[in-house]
Amino acid sequence: MAGAIGALAAVFVSAASGATNANPPDATCQTNAVVRSIMYMNGVAYLAGDFTQVAPAGATMGGAGTVTRHGLAACNETTGAIMAWNPGVTGGSGRAYSLAHLGNTIYVGGNFTTLAGKPRHDIGAVTTAGVATAFNPGANDTVYVVRVAPNGNIFAGGTFGTLAGKTHGRIGELTPAGTSVAWNPTVGQVTGFACPPRCHPVVFTIAFSGTTVYIGGHFGLVDGVSRNSAAAVSTAGTLLQWNPNVFAAANCPTCQTVETERVYTLIPDSTTGEVYACGGFWQVNGNKRSFNLAAFNPTTGALDPRFTVQDDGDTPGCALHDGILYFGGHFNYVGVGCQHSTVAPCFVHHHVAAANVANNTVLAWNPGANSNHGIYTVRQDGTHVGFGGYQTRFGGRQQEGYAAYSKTLP
Repeated sequence: MAGAIGALAAVFVSAASGATNANPPDATCQTNAVVRSIMYMNGVAYLAGDFTQVAPAGATMGGAGTVTRHGLAACNETTGAIMAWNPGVTGGSGRAYSLAHLGNTIYVGGNFTTLAGKPRHDIGAVTTAGVATAFNPGANDTVYVVRVAPNGNIFAGGTFGTLAGKTHGRIGELTPAGTSVAWNPTVGQVTGFACPPRCHPVVFTIAFSGTTVYIGGHFGLVDGVSRNSAAAVSTAGTLLQWNPNVFAAANCPTCQTVETERVYTLIPDSTTGEVYACGGFWQVNGNKRSFNLAAFNPTTGALDPRFTVQDDGDTPGCALHDGILYFGGHFNYVGVGCQHSTVAPCFVHHHVAAANVANNTVLAWNPGANSNHGIYTVRQDGTHVGFGGYQTRFGGRQQEGYAAYSKTLP
């Protein structure tokens, strides 16, 4: 697969300065609002977000072929055709934020009160036929992330204080039957400060490596111990040493917008041994600069100086495969050592870019996406890289909400 990804980068030829890419993304379905999560399974791209309509590739939204889909939809991963899967979320804000699967059961996290027509508060599960399962733990506030752990249990993170009828401070573990288990760290915030820098605690991302559970979001405490926006807890429930300390008491001197220290995605990489973080931040390890992208030692959380690709805006979405980190967000400039600037070593990459983590270089691949907020999520599997977000154009073509690239030559 490494050769295929190298070919992918070669196909989308553009200058590092950000020249418009001539190659469009694959022809696939589109959504009329934000895609916040992508999940690939058995040749299907499952999408979650804020949308209410899905249109065919190349079609005008609301025109021929447009179908109603409330926050959840599925498209054929290869052809892009819209599929019949239509469970839908309603109530609350009507948003689905996260998808995960165990076998053919698809777990959904978000802010809603019904899923597939059944009462479900912010978390639930459906089949590949779009029918609600008996999984119904319930949360008392938004679930931003659901993940299936190596032990087969379901982990959830968000802003909730109760999950499955038990007290859980922003994160919890559930059996596939939906019952709470003993694993129960508490994610909180340091009090007595304004927002920013100390805003309401939230968990955005959960990742696993062996017996370690990595947690990212915006917070200041885990089990009452100082941990800023990133932490690690063992599967036995013990807070671990890992402490990237993603925090700055004041805004960066050159930043035009307020930075509030958010980690949206954590990716443990077995090849390099590092943990890659993507989010909205500028200072880590207490006094080191790293803008929105970073690589950390998996045990201590120390910043790895060998990876210094950075950008100038929030970067919530990233995915790693065969040494290539694909990332998307609000940024417009990317580069090795790029620190919130519009001059070299920062070069134009509108909302999407890719980097080789082994040699610390930004790929020439530079399709570009429009919109003010850009890309929210990035996901990959063995054949595709998908990008979901606010965009209406991607790679020079109309492609609303969702865009995908094959990892093989056309």
